[in-house]
Amino acid sequence: MTVNNTDYKDLTIENDGGWICKPVLLVRQSLWESDNRRVRFLRTLPGQILIAVWLFCILRGLLGSMLIQQGLMKVLSSKGPISTDRVTLIATYSMIFVMAGYIIYMRFAERRSFPAMGFIREKAPLQYLAGLIIGFLAFLLIVLITVALTGGQIVFQGNIGPGMFMISLLGWMIQGMSEEVGYRGYMFLSISRKHKEYIGVICSSLFFGLTHAFNSGATFLSIINTILVGFALCFMFIVAENIWFVGAFHSAWNFAQGNVFGISVSGHEPSPSIFVVQLPESSSILSGGAYGIEANIFTTILVLVIIGGSIFIIKKFKKSR
Repeated sequence: MTVNNTDYKDLTIENDGGWICKPVLLVRQSLWESDNRRVRFLRTLPGQILIAVWLFCILRGLLGSMLIQQGLMKVLSSKGPISTDRVTLIATYSMIFVMAGYIIYMRFAERRSFPAMGFIREKAPLQYLAGLIIGFLAFLLIVLITVALTGGQIVFQGNIGPGMFMISLLGWMIQGMSEEVGYRGYMFLSISRKHKEYIGVICSSLFFGLTHAFNSGATFLSIINTILVGFALCFMFIVAENIWFVGAFHSAWNFAQGNVFGISVSGHEPSPSIFVVQLPESSSILSGGAYGIEANIFTTILVLVIIGGSIFIIKKFKKSR
């Protein structure tokens, strides 16, 4: 393989099958080169899953939730009651520390360069912009289909000012990219580097779904949909071959839910928004229930279409190894 971009120097392939995804080829795992028996275990699939769970618990559970979020809320609560929108902002902005934790671990423990985390420089601004547009349009399509087929309506609410609108957008940009760094940039790439991409897709998508299973209002269908979204994001990552696109897609999807259409984002309380989507009280399969539109059957169908389209592109335009 000949690659001109300096991001792709010294490529090697350890797994002998699957699709070509340049960030996978760039991953270095110097930490696992020792012949120590315990380190050999960490090279195995169960070992890598164990590390992923450990990192998630430390970074998301301890750092993201307990220390940062609780600390900020304690400071703010001393000055008066904290509104729901401020709680959401605290949660999204605190994710920058979680993202930094994953990057520090990959940089110093696994000796990865930034391109080996998915941060490919080539056309990064264009890829990010494309991800924002496509992510927003994808969620807009789900909203329109849900409203049309359930007899709901989209009502102008306008209870978010320009300043809060931009602050919220930046918060979702941080939150979306942070999750992609953890689930795709770290877990998907680490497992794919040793065990082929499809194993990385399965493991990271299942983990993505399970970590959302305890959100407020979660249902069986919401868990299935979140796992399917994980598959879609992995396949889009393989197509785009960088984390900028999927990070932007994830951010725009959540921003559209919370601050454009006033819908619960994965079970979290609705935020101030431009519009509010009003759905009739019907089956949660159609409306999504308390979890939000992400938990309805129309999301299932659209995400399956995205997965199918991504696989078609991979097979059509990318050679197997």
